[in-house]
Amino acid sequence: MDHSMFGDSRMGHRDDVLTAISRIHAAGLDAEKWPDALSLFAEMMGGHGASLEFVERPTLRHRDMYAHGLPAVGAYLEHYAPMCPRVPFASRQAAGFIQHDALCIDDAAMDTNPFYMEFLAPYDMRYFIGGVVASSPQELVLAGVQISPKAGHPSPAKLKLMALLLPHFQQATDVMRRLGRLSNAQHSLERTLDWLADGVIMLAADGAVRYANIAAQEIVRARDGIAIRRGALEFVSGDASAKFGGALSAIGRLRESDVTAAMTTDFTVERLSGATPYSVSLRPLLAKIDAPEAAVALMFIHDPLMRDAMALELLRQAFGLTPAEAEVANALRSGFSPDAYARKRKVGPNTVYTHIRRIKEKAGCSRMAELIRKLNNVQVAVVAKREY
Repeated sequence: MDHSMFGDSRMGHRDDVLTAISRIHAAGLDAEKWPDALSLFAEMMGGHGASLEFVERPTLRHRDMYAHGLPAVGAYLEHYAPMCPRVPFASRQAAGFIQHDALCIDDAAMDTNPFYMEFLAPYDMRYFIGGVVASSPQELVLAGVQISPKAGHPSPAKLKLMALLLPHFQQATDVMRRLGRLSNAQHSLERTLDWLADGVIMLAADGAVRYANIAAQEIVRARDGIAIRRGALEFVSGDASAKFGGALSAIGRLRESDVTAAMTTDFTVERLSGATPYSVSLRPLLAKIDAPEAAVALMFIHDPLMRDAMALELLRQAFGLTPAEAEVANALRSGFSPDAYARKRKVGPNTVYTHIRRIKEKAGCSRMAELIRKLNNVQVAVVAKREY
């Protein structure tokens, strides 16, 4: 382990890092906890405040933002964000990129930029350190800390600490994406998970299954690559078994305060049927629970076949589409052009355009862009309309 990053007392010791990691993952399950997580994040980095920003592409306009210790967030979002060079620079980087001002602007340019001189300067802020949490054609997610000009550009130790924490921001926001708006402190985690289309299994430290949501139970019953035998998971693929063991071991080391434990926790699982493999992701549950039966990890199982079937059914219900129309609608919102879909399905373009005309009529749309937006608003996370 590289202990050099813990030498600066302002950044605390390993226990403080583990506490920060725990708070980040807790916020992934309950978004109301982000200010608490960002508070410790800012403190460890020696900054004034911290933020987690969700930015839409291609407009680079903010969709959401969580913050702690940052004044005038409204003014930033409404007026100064377009003047900030950090967001467009980050939009050109891959997820996992560590960012600071020296990479995208020099001090002379800062002195003429209203974002730095009008917005940040009155609050004794100038520099920042952050990272690209996620980057996709639809969204950019950034985490960052604002730093006083007296502190200067971030030190190598802070860059190392940012690199250590960024994967946990990535995993926590991934859990947020999977849970959508279903997470609710008024309800148990188990009840929330039952609303998801993806399979989710809660695992104990030894890999024993503590809970499986409805979708996971259906996946297990299919016995198409993943099974539960005597309370433990089994995979048809030896490679998947090894990766599962490695991921669970990494989570165990993290819980034992090894904050540098490698967190490669995503892998695929081959199916006996030869169909498209499952995508599996393990995410830690880091609350300090000493009971041996306590769950320490969430395992998400994405079955593309199940998700596609659910998406088609929801589209049919939402707009009264025929099965063929639902297929076309799902292809459109997945990014297929009408001509590309026609080639894929080996049907005539006129047939596809006839379906699109009928879909527009049923959805009450006249333009394709409007139709795509409406189709994308149909949520595919909810398994069915069930009462709590």
